[in-house]
Amino acid sequence: MTTVRAVLFDFGHTLVDFARTEEALREAYAIVRDRLAGWVEDRAPPEVDELVERIAGAVDDMVGRSYMERRLEELDQVALFEEAFAAIGYALPRELLREVAEIDHDSFSRSLTAPPGTIETLERLRGMDLRLGLISNVSLLPHMLRADIDALGIGRYLDAAAFSSEVGVRKPDPRIFVHALRALGVDPAHAVFVGDRVNDDVVGARGVGMRTILTRQFRQEAPGDVQPDATVERLEEVPGVIAGW
Repeated sequence: MTTVRAVLFDFGHTLVDFARTEEALREAYAIVRDRLAGWVEDRAPPEVDELVERIAGAVDDMVGRSYMERRLEELDQVALFEEAFAAIGYALPRELLREVAEIDHDSFSRSLTAPPGTIETLERLRGMDLRLGLISNVSLLPHMLRADIDALGIGRYLDAAAFSSEVGVRKPDPRIFVHALRALGVDPAHAVFVGDRVNDDVVGARGVGMRTILTRQFRQEAPGDVQPDATVERLEEVPGVIAGW
């Protein structure tokens, strides 16, 4: 069997359980409300709960609908906020919309933790002299995502990270896999992809010639007719699987 030289991971629900707490969300939109009050002086901004529902909720709905429709082009996060605010009668300048997107993102950042098993797994793979990378479908701002992976202690193990919000396309589009593989300098035949999604991760990575490992730690998708090269219940099993190859 071809030697493994690199391992690439999905981010949310693979390396971390990607979610945000209600407390972090409300605190973020209290800041957003203050920013609105400073920018628009002729009207009182909506209350925090309304902003959470009509701005954060609307953006989440637009992103969710895009995924349900299996669109592969990634959305512009700032444009999503522009549309959500326009729906409640606000025409905000782009610099303020970008600031809102960053404040909204902070509610994710403050909710994320990397399980000890994630760091342990990355350390073991590094000890096997493997190059490591990340490919994530996410509409969030890429510079803040990079700050997140550094803050979580994950970034120092990675040789490359490809976010769909930066590359412009989502898994299973082959272009995002090729982008990350080129950054690693590794041929797909020598690379393994680890993720929790059957179509995005297993089908997408296999389509460019990579081997695949489906993880069920945070999400359990039935593979159906699609069979990954291996399935693990926890991320810590990955080094053992690769060593066996």
